[in-house]
Amino acid sequence: MGMKRRNVVLAFKAAALLSAVALSRNALALYVEEFAIGNWSNATCDMNTGDDRGDWPGMADAWYNQMGAFGHYQAGRWVDGYMTKQHECDPAYNSNCLDYWSAGGYGYDWADAAIAAYHGSAVGTNYWAGLQRYPFYADGDCWVRAGNSNQTYFGDQWLKFFHASSCFSADEDTVGNIRVAMSKPNAPLLSHQWDGFHGIMWINSGFDGNYQNVASDGHFIPISYAWVDNLYKKGQFDCAWYDPFNWFGTCLDECPMAYAIGASGDDALNRLLNERYDFVMISPSNNNWYAWLYYAGCHPEGKDPM
Repeated sequence: MGMKRRNVVLAFKAAALLSAVALSRNALALYVEEFAIGNWSNATCDMNTGDDRGDWPGMADAWYNQMGAFGHYQAGRWVDGYMTKQHECDPAYNSNCLDYWSAGGYGYDWADAAIAAYHGSAVGTNYWAGLQRYPFYADGDCWVRAGNSNQTYFGDQWLKFFHASSCFSADEDTVGNIRVAMSKPNAPLLSHQWDGFHGIMWINSGFDGNYQNVASDGHFIPISYAWVDNLYKKGQFDCAWYDPFNWFGTCLDECPMAYAIGASGDDALNRLLNERYDFVMISPSNNNWYAWLYYAGCHPEGKDPM
C-alpha cells in the first residue's frame, strides 16, 4: 500500500528529523482497548432510533481484533452497555472520573492504544464532544469533551495513540486545542498521537477492512500514514441526486487527519512521521508544538475543504 505523497499535506513549523528511543509498556505488546456505541435509543442520552448506527462497533472491532492478531494485549472491549464519560474524563476534572482505572481495562488512559466510535461534534474551536449512552452521574453530562475543555487529559498514565472514529474528532477548527487533551498539566507523561476526522465521517460494514488495515499497516509504516491513507475516501458521499457517480463533482469526501505533539516542530514532525505500533518513542516532554497530516483539498460534509 503506498501513500500518494504529492496529494498529502504535512502541516508543521519545522522540518528536520530527530532520533528517538523506542519504548513501550513492555518490549512485546501494547495494551489496546475499544469503546464503541451502535445503539443509543435503548439508553437515555439519545432515544432517537434514527441516530443508531449498528455497523459502527464492527468497524472498531476490526481494528481491535487485528491489533490482537499482531500480538497486542486486548485489555477491554466496551460496546454499548452503560457507557458514560466516566471512561474518558480525568480525576483532575472530577474525582469520580476513572480514565486511569485498570480493573478489567476500563479507562482510556489504561490502554497504550485505544479506539472510540460514537457520534461526535466540534464545539467552536475548543474541543470535540462525543455522545455517550447515559449521563455521567457526577455532572449529568452525556458528552465526553476532549480538547480545551478541562475535562479530559490522555497520556498521563499510558495512552499513547488515540483513534477517534467520530465526526469532527480532528477537525480543522479545533486543531489548535487537540494538544490540550494530550497533556495533563504537570504530568510527566503525555499522549503521542491523536487520529480523527475533519467534518463528517461515515459508517458502513464495508469499511471494516479499512480499519483492519490501519492496524496492520501501522506496524510497517507510520500510524499517521496508515490512518490517513486507509480512511481517506474521495467523492463517495452525499452526491447530488443527478450525480450518483460523481461525474459532475458533487460528491463529498471522508477526511481523516493524524496529529502529533512535541517539544519542538522537529520533535512533533518526527513523531508523526515515524511512530508505529511496534516503534513507540519516549513521551513528549511538552505539547508546545504540533504537526498534522491530511489530504489537501479534502472536502467533507459539514465543513469547508481543508
